[in-house]
Amino acid sequence: MRTDFSRGEAVGGLVWLSVAALIAVLLQVVYLGTWVTLPGGARLAVPYTIPLAFLFNMVLTRTARLWNPEPLVAAIPLYVWLAGYGALMMGVVVTGDQLLGSNIRAVLLLFAGVAGGVWPLVRGK
Repeated sequence: MRTDFSRGEAVGGLVWLSVAALIAVLLQVVYLGTWVTLPGGARLAVPYTIPLAFLFNMVLTRTARLWNPEPLVAAIPLYVWLAGYGALMMGVVVTGDQLLGSNIRAVLLLFAGVAGGVWPLVRGK
């Protein structure tokens, strides 16, 4: 593992991870209400973004730990993901459009995202 990077490179890496976290939370919220039509016309909810949120936030936090081993700093992409989730949840006040539904899928997305982001921080090597 390379450790001879400057502080500017580490900050740049965390910024790009944070941008990825914002894009990820937006896509996860948009596709949270995915339905699949089965043969015969029955519809089935497929919230595949819930496990994706867990896995993607785990990758973001793990990568952030490569730039800075300090847990509070390595959790910056998770903080950004949570801020994006909160902004999308509160966006109904500003825009009048409800982007994040009031259902169990939204709660599961939040818990999966937080669990995936925290897992690399609490798990030993």
